[in-house]
Amino acid sequence: MNLARRAAQDRERERLRTGGADASGANTVTVKKNVVKIGRPGYKITKIRDPNTKQQGLLFQLEFSEIGPDVVPRYRFMSAFEQKVDLPHDRRFQYLLVAAEPYETCGFKIEAKEIDQRRFFDYYDKDTKEYFLQVLFKK
Repeated sequence: MNLARRAAQDRERERLRTGGADASGANTVTVKKNVVKIGRPGYKITKIRDPNTKQQGLLFQLEFSEIGPDVVPRYRFMSAFEQKVDLPHDRRFQYLLVAAEPYETCGFKIEAKEIDQRRFFDYYDKDTKEYFLQVLFKK
């Protein structure tokens, strides 16, 4: 039993020493890109309400005028307990993060209501380089 465990540890050390190549020969080491950040994108936030369901929500419009042709903006929702910028943690809020290189990541502090995933909408227009996020909250 000890010999099998020792052999597994030796294989793991050897794999780490050789740069992370696995059995298929593919390199598993990820390289971090060094990109110079050029500031925050322009944005506009609008309160919206669906006239049929009476759901309230927010519409985010972000303008990425200097974004590369093959880069698509990404978003992420973050709870108040995950973030480290706004202390102390307030459970009444959550954060919407939007990122696209070469811009800095934008964070928006929104209410911690449950988001209606069926009505959530995001769209990136490559021609105008605008990114739209529509968030509707459940009642």
